[in-house]
This record gives sequence, structure tokens and C-alpha cells, in this order.
Amino acid sequence: MRRLSLAMLALAPPAAPALAQSTPATVFCANERILVERSKLVQVQSRMGHARICIIGPSFDFQPDGVTWVRQNLRRDVGDRCNCG
Repeated sequence: MRRLSLAMLALAPPAAPALAQSTPATVFCANERILVERSKLVQVQSRMGHARICIIGPSFDFQPDGVTWVRQNLRRDVGDRCNCG
């Protein structure tokens, strides 16, 4: 096994940032269900096809904060019914 020298490590590109750090968690209504996830609207639309999708709350750096927001402000839970109308 080869050992990397400190000089080689110093020249290595930095690791890509984790998705959890780069994409905020957003509160969506998709297929009439509440979602809190780290996806952009276009990604959710692509994954869910022709479902009606809308953003129904703010975005959060920490996904559990989004779940707490849903419980406190919508008085519902993730997975409960919602509507975009």
C-alpha cells in the first residue's frame, strides 16, 4: 500500500460539501402530502411527475427544524394532507 505524503494531501482538492450543508430543507406540499426535504422544487417536480407541488413553508439549514415548523405552524405532521390551492 502506498502512503501519501503530507505534500500530496495538501494538494488534494477539498471534498465536495455534503448535500445536508449545501441545500436547505424546504417545506413542500406534493401529492397532497407535506414533505420536508433537501431538494429544490425542480428536483421534486422531476421525481413526482405530474403531481401538483408547491412550497408551503420556509427553508431551513437543519431539516428537523423544518419538521418542528410544520408541527408548530401548520399543526400537522410530515406526511399529513395538504393542498396547493
